[in-house]
Amino acid sequence: MSDLFPNAWHVARREYLQRVRTRTFVAVTIILAVIGLALAVVPLAFQVIGGDRTTTIGLYAGEAGLTADPAYALEAALNGIGSTQGGDGSAFEVTAVDDATEAAQQVRDGELDGLLTVARDPNGDLTYDYLSGESPSSRVVLTVRAAANQLSVGDRLGRAGLDPSQAGAIFAPVAFDQTPIDPNAQDPEENFGPRYLVALAMTILTFMAVLTYGQWVATSVAEEKSSRVMELLITAASPRQLLAGKVLGTGAAGLTQYVVVVLAALIGLLGQGFLSQRLLGTPPSDPALQGIDVGVLAVFGLFFATGFLLYALLYAALGSTASRVEDVQQVVGPMVVVGMIGYFASIAGLNAPDADWVRLLSYVPFFTPYLMPARLLLGSVQPLEIVVALGLMSVALTLALWLAARIYSAGVLLYGQRMNLRNVLRAVRVAR
Repeated sequence: MSDLFPNAWHVARREYLQRVRTRTFVAVTIILAVIGLALAVVPLAFQVIGGDRTTTIGLYAGEAGLTADPAYALEAALNGIGSTQGGDGSAFEVTAVDDATEAAQQVRDGELDGLLTVARDPNGDLTYDYLSGESPSSRVVLTVRAAANQLSVGDRLGRAGLDPSQAGAIFAPVAFDQTPIDPNAQDPEENFGPRYLVALAMTILTFMAVLTYGQWVATSVAEEKSSRVMELLITAASPRQLLAGKVLGTGAAGLTQYVVVVLAALIGLLGQGFLSQRLLGTPPSDPALQGIDVGVLAVFGLFFATGFLLYALLYAALGSTASRVEDVQQVVGPMVVVGMIGYFASIAGLNAPDADWVRLLSYVPFFTPYLMPARLLLGSVQPLEIVVALGLMSVALTLALWLAARIYSAGVLLYGQRMNLRNVLRAVRVAR
């Protein structure tokens, strides 16, 4: 590595300043930062605009022959189910109606959110018809369906001779806890929602950075090659120095833009408490970063940086094989596929962070930046595992630099011809 600098530093500085000083870069960065800040405060904006919304449902049970008050029972069931599902502050209000036709018109006019009509089938069981503009998979419809099931079970118990006053005790929420096998693992229920969201955000951020700024690196190499600037640069610095400087400079410019956007989003998230206190008088009910400590973010930063460098080196090598900028998309296709495999594997692994296949893939350098932070947030990761994964990433970076430099040194001087697999292998064998 000692032979890379200071030439690689000069190349990196030139690449970085050439990117960040353009008006387009500054304008796009500002726009993306504003978008990131806006997306972070969207949940608070919904709270300010709509407040704690109450869903009003009409209940028509004229032909059901229910002895107990069905509106009271349904409302209690709806609000009970909503609270156990981690509701968002919304509440249900059930109103008994005498005219189903008139109530249906009120639903169409927006005066009611829905109308639940209760009847009986020939076997004596309750039947339900819910009139609403909600989609079948919406939270409201699913909650109404679950509450209707409870209402039917209570009616069957009543017909079997159970005192209706005992129904509340029967349907009361039960105490349920989960104990992990590994005693050192995180409590599955402790801040699971925020931790899952942060793990998902980290996965998406890694994938977007690799895909977007890896393309930047490859395109930058192809631009200089197509303009013949590369012929001048290659006389002043070695291919390894040019490659390292290109990756560091162009990558740093992209990551600068990325950091600005992420910081804007974090400011929005951290400022929700203050804004919520000022606008609503209460702090947010579920802070997005609750339970996420600095150690987790530091580990994510290490894997993010090493993973980005690994991908960027290979993107630069493949970009050097393109004679025109228009060919970049085609030559970097293999790296795009590898990145997508890592992304989709991580998304699937969020639901089973301690599965054997997730543990195995988290040690594969191309997939480590995706899976190891997710495991750290949602599963059980020992400090030794992190050290081993970082060691493997370091070895992979060294090999990637050696391989990419050989491909790069051959590719940057080849014009008007396509680098096939045979030429790539020949370039790797030749010492430079």
